[in-house]
Amino acid sequence: MIPADFLTRDIVEDNSQVAVIHGGNQNTPCGEKALLMAPKVRLSSGYEMPVLGFGTYKLRGYQCSAAVHCAIETGFRHFDTAYYYENEKEIGEALRTQIKMGNISRENIFLTTKLWNTHHDPRDVRRICEKQLELLGFSYIDLYLIHFPVGYKHVCDEILRPMSGDQLQTVEIDYLDTWRGMENLVKLGMVRSIGLSNFNMEQIQRIIQCSSSKPVVNQVEIWPGFLQKDLVDYCRYNGIIVTAFSPLGQPNRENHCPVYFFSEGMKRLVNKYKRSASQIVLRYLIDYGVVPIPKAANPIHIKENLNIFDFMLDDADIRLLRGIKPKSRIVKYEMVKDHMFYPFELLKENNEESEVKEPQIKEPKLPYIPNADEEERENNENYE
Repeated sequence: MIPADFLTRDIVEDNSQVAVIHGGNQNTPCGEKALLMAPKVRLSSGYEMPVLGFGTYKLRGYQCSAAVHCAIETGFRHFDTAYYYENEKEIGEALRTQIKMGNISRENIFLTTKLWNTHHDPRDVRRICEKQLELLGFSYIDLYLIHFPVGYKHVCDEILRPMSGDQLQTVEIDYLDTWRGMENLVKLGMVRSIGLSNFNMEQIQRIIQCSSSKPVVNQVEIWPGFLQKDLVDYCRYNGIIVTAFSPLGQPNRENHCPVYFFSEGMKRLVNKYKRSASQIVLRYLIDYGVVPIPKAANPIHIKENLNIFDFMLDDADIRLLRGIKPKSRIVKYEMVKDHMFYPFELLKENNEESEVKEPQIKEPKLPYIPNADEEERENNENYE
C-alpha cells in the first residue's frame, strides 16, 4: 500500500465555483459545489501527486478537449499525456481555459507528459521539452517521464515510428545519457520532477547507481491479473511511486476479456458494493499502492472513475481479486524485442504463477456485461 505518511488529505481548493461549459443553459449559475477530489501522495522530489489520474491516450481533437473539461469540472487534477499521444495542444488549451474561467489554478494541476523514443539523444531533450511546453502553453511540467528505455531513430519530430520496410529503426543511445538530459531540465526549472515509464528493476537500479538523482515515478502496465508485484515492491522499497496505465486491463465487451472483468465473481462484487466493475478495480489498485490513470471520454464514466474514495473493499474481496490467475502483459513493444534495452521478459511473464493461492474469480456460465467504459479498449499493438 501507499505509505500512510505519504498521503495528504488536505484536498480543499480555493476554487469552488465550477462553470458549466458543455451544453445546456450556460448562463445558469452553477453555484458552489464541493468537488470530490483524490488524496495525494508525496513524491521523493517533495511535490505531491493525486493518487488517481486522468489518462488521455487516444483522445484527440474535440473529444479530448471535452473530456478534459469534464474531468476538471468533476474534480480530476492529475492529467497524463505524452508527445506520442499527439494531444498535448488540446489538453493544454482545455486546462488553460479552465484556469481563465477561475475554476482552477495552475498550482492545483498535476500535469504529466513524456519524452518520446525518437528524442533520446541528450541534445534533443531540452529542445523537445521546450516544444512540448509550447504546445501545452505552460511554463513548467510537473512530471516528465522517459516513455520507454529503447530509443528510435530521429528522422523528424513528426515521424514517431521510423520504419525501414517492416522494421522499426532503433538506436543504441544509452538511457543513462537521456536521463542526464532530463536532470538538466529540473535544474533549468522546465520540469519539477522526472521519472520513467516501462522500465524494469535492473534498468531503474542502474539509473539510481549511476546518476545524481533517482526517478520519482515509474509508470507501467498494471491491472488485476498483471500486478507486477516484484516491480511494485522494488519501487516501493526505493521510494518510487508506481503509476498504473491500462488499470482495468483494457476491457473488451465483444470478446469478454479480460475474463475477470466480466465474471460472476465480479458481478457479485458489483452487487455487494453497488459500484461498477471499474470503480471496484480502481479502488483495489489504489489500496494495492499504485496510482491508476484510467482513460474515459463519456462524462458518466469520468465522474464514476473519480467516485471511489467513499468505500473500501473488505479483506476477503481483496484476497479474491489478488487470486486472479496471472496473465501476460498487453502492451509489449514487440517490434523492438531484440534491442539491448528491451525491458520485458515475455516468456517469463506467460509462465508466472499467482502470488497468492486464493480462489479465483471464475469465468461466468452466462456473459455478464457491467457498465464498463468502452473507450478503455485498445489492441495489443498500442503504445502507452
